[in-house]
Amino acid sequence: MFGISPVVLITGASSGIGRALALRLAQNGARLAIVARRAELLAEVASEIEATGGTAIPLVCDVTKPDQFEAAVAETIARFGELHVLVNNAGRGNNAYIHDTPNNQLESIFRVNVFSLWYGTAAALRHMIPLGRGQIINVASVAGKIGFPGNAAYVAAKHATVGFTRALRAELAGTGVIATTIIAAGTLTDWATVAEGGPMLELFNYERERGGELAEQMGRTLPPAIPLLTADCVASEIANAIGNPAPELYTHPGLRDWVLEYETNQESAEQKLEPFWLANREGYERGTGG
Repeated sequence: MFGISPVVLITGASSGIGRALALRLAQNGARLAIVARRAELLAEVASEIEATGGTAIPLVCDVTKPDQFEAAVAETIARFGELHVLVNNAGRGNNAYIHDTPNNQLESIFRVNVFSLWYGTAAALRHMIPLGRGQIINVASVAGKIGFPGNAAYVAAKHATVGFTRALRAELAGTGVIATTIIAAGTLTDWATVAEGGPMLELFNYERERGGELAEQMGRTLPPAIPLLTADCVASEIANAIGNPAPELYTHPGLRDWVLEYETNQESAEQKLEPFWLANREGYERGTGG
């Protein structure tokens, strides 16, 4: 759809899924603009790509600042002559129950996970639509489909990501530009350790162990086990979405079926999840941290 060496701009490219995606696409011949706030890490990714014969320009940018994101899009087009794919991957979680979530944390989570989508997508579309081709890929989460306790700001933001992309697809009908939502689950990155409000790994571990005990005591059927994947595995799935007009792509085995079960019979799915929710609150109230 975009030729053998598409121009791809990836946000959040200094670590995790974004970094893995950049390295994978570079190996496949893509010309990359890699965007993040951490200049040193971004430079390391660019150097690694160039050392293997790939092409990447590092663009230090805070995607929550519309002027910076728009400038990154403009610089990409100036350097490569076109922008075929924008991957809105940058995101951050939070660790707080709703009644404990500070207003500034709520606003920060929405700025990075939601508002940034508007800033980058709008700038990209002004270039893509007149050319009649392009793709916007928005990395969401199973948290954009199912509610979870302890990080409601993030859950709400990822639900907004799903809704944004659906509205975007409606507006792009007939333009030749496509939009895709990536629905991911647990991935081996630093996401849980850098959440606003504090790390969540210890709480997640407590929830898993204690939740299993409670489920047995309550006689509840366990929800399906969705495997934890490496960043490279998830990046591979995202790479497969490029040029694919499918509206949503689920990265983890079994994830789509679990979401469908939840959406088809939410009450039944919640009964399976309740022991883990109770364990999460128990751990949270005990001050279980990261």
